[in-house]
Amino acid sequence: MQFASMERKHIRAVAMCLSLCASPLALGDEPSGWTPPEVIVVTAKAADAYAASEASVLRTPVPLIEVPQSVQVLTQRLIVEQDLSTLSDAVRNVSGVVPAAPSETVLVNPIVRGFESEIFVDGLIAYGDTAVIDPSSLSGIERIEVAKGPNSLLFGGGSGAPVGGLINIVTKTPTAVASYEVEMRGGSFSTLQPSIDINQPLLDGVALRLTGEYLSSDDAIDEVSIDRTTLNPSLRIEFDENTELLLRYGYNQIKQLEYAGLPAEIRNAPGVDRFHFSGATDAPRTDIDNKMITGVLTHRFSDALSAVLQVRRYDSDFSEYASFQFPAFYPPTGTSYPIIKGYLPAETNEWTVDASVVGQFATGAVEHVAIAGVQSDTTRYNAGLGFDFAPIGAIDFAVNGSGNDVAFGAIPPTQPYRNTYDTRAVYVQDEATFATRYHLLAGLRYAELSINERLGNGNNAYHEVNPRIGAVVDLVDGLSVFADYATGSRLTVFLTSGGAPDPETSESVEGGFKFGMSAIGLTGTIAVYRQTRDHVPTADPLNPFLQVQTGKQRSQGVEADLIWEPNPSWSLLLNYAHTNAEVTKDTTIPDGDALPRVPDDSGRAAVRYRIVNGLFAGAGFGIGVTAASGAEITLPNAIRTDGYTTVDAQASYERGPYRLTVSAENLFDEKYFLPYQYLAQSVVRPGTPRSAYVSIAVRF
Repeated sequence: MQFASMERKHIRAVAMCLSLCASPLALGDEPSGWTPPEVIVVTAKAADAYAASEASVLRTPVPLIEVPQSVQVLTQRLIVEQDLSTLSDAVRNVSGVVPAAPSETVLVNPIVRGFESEIFVDGLIAYGDTAVIDPSSLSGIERIEVAKGPNSLLFGGGSGAPVGGLINIVTKTPTAVASYEVEMRGGSFSTLQPSIDINQPLLDGVALRLTGEYLSSDDAIDEVSIDRTTLNPSLRIEFDENTELLLRYGYNQIKQLEYAGLPAEIRNAPGVDRFHFSGATDAPRTDIDNKMITGVLTHRFSDALSAVLQVRRYDSDFSEYASFQFPAFYPPTGTSYPIIKGYLPAETNEWTVDASVVGQFATGAVEHVAIAGVQSDTTRYNAGLGFDFAPIGAIDFAVNGSGNDVAFGAIPPTQPYRNTYDTRAVYVQDEATFATRYHLLAGLRYAELSINERLGNGNNAYHEVNPRIGAVVDLVDGLSVFADYATGSRLTVFLTSGGAPDPETSESVEGGFKFGMSAIGLTGTIAVYRQTRDHVPTADPLNPFLQVQTGKQRSQGVEADLIWEPNPSWSLLLNYAHTNAEVTKDTTIPDGDALPRVPDDSGRAAVRYRIVNGLFAGAGFGIGVTAASGAEITLPNAIRTDGYTTVDAQASYERGPYRLTVSAENLFDEKYFLPYQYLAQSVVRPGTPRSAYVSIAVRF
């Protein structure tokens, strides 16, 4: 549940929407026989390996090893072999990423390099202030791309452009070869999860694809149940060898009882049940409905020049029902906490248009890949906010059974408000190659941003310029060194202050090494970085109910993302991040306090072995280890979680059209807690206990 008058990033009551342009071709891997007229053709290697050489989020057909930015790609094969079912599960395979749990969907975004990032679907963002756009499903997902640092140059809309990182979910699209797949997955927490993937060519150059999933499950938290429906139909029309139209429709609905976290101060107290639900079990379930339709028209004028027009309509409706402890108003008695309730209904409507041209040309001995484009985005956000501050009862976290529950009662009345965000921008970027081994990137974005908030900022307009420059030098074949400087800016939404807010800004410097050694199967990135945020809202020392934009924060660290695939039988993924994310200036928070949710050290190792020949060909086995140090829960720092290590394992057998997969999470039942974001309170969520799943898929 969000609370507009409190600290912006953790408890804002409403969400802003930004829109980002999709790549000229945010498409999945295509089989031979159909080469659509697109700027980026993702190589087939991404379909049968963990490594990828290109990413659609770059928006140009430049290999990752020649781009001065840390970008990681999680391929379809990795997603399938690790039996991943949520975005939260998947991004643990990328260094420096702190996932947002599915139960935090309307509360907070994932973190990349210490700062909140934003989630994209096919290169376009929607409702960027929290993770409402996260479908909490990987049904119909081709791959996941993580671009670190500010990405304001090529992406923007809604309330501005991303100043942290971005996580791009790329959905499957129609191909020229018919295929059909049905899968049933089930296991712990009464999980029942059927899914389909139907790809059907209709006419020459016309194909339809439908992916979908339904999930019914309980949660590790007592009394919580989840129902999720995801549908993603798409239609591809190839008018001729140079012109193509791709239409995508996305729908997902999530219904779940909202969880407010376990008070951190009693998490290890005697008798406390770590999985005790923290509110009224009879509360209406939070209901999220997302709908989007996207059209992408691509035309290739020549092998060196192409244009893309993208249009998206995004509609989101959610009703958030909350019951939670609030010790700031009602202190606990031992392990017993008074409970209050709230209600937040919200509706978002967004139109996004992006038109771009990509050209490849030479000036003398210098080769160029350039992109230029314009963006327009209009976002309307209508919401209400209602709290009932009279306690509806108390819950004792050390007592189970009847008599230790509260009734939600009547839904609180709300105060309605309506906000509007507009973005108009132009951008240009050139990637130049000198003497085949020197690569220089330079770009500039100019944006006009406006905000009209009924509560908070009032009506204001801004003009922002964001440059980016970087360089890559090929040291030897498959090994390069890079450096990059980038900036970002976005509107500050829901600022509780009497004056006009300044846009929040970001600045990043990074450098390191990139690997693409095909001879030995080694790919990846090792990087060091330093990123700052300025004009961060913080409490006004003269008025506790208002904010000022004097806050500054900094994140710096070292990251490694490596994949080693020496032959088709083996895949080894390694990642590690050392992150120092802290407050550097604030009115009430001590300088040097660590940013919440961000562990100092984290990493993952995952290995997969496949039997490719002989009697047991088609069998595969995988094991992964994920570890992280403790992290602060709130600002100012008060309580820190402990570190943890979990082990996951998978086994599968594929023969003909059939695939059987068995997987286990937290194999040794590690007991741990993770920081949980709920009204910026000191609460945690217990780690999911040992769980196991079985899935059977049939292709025909």
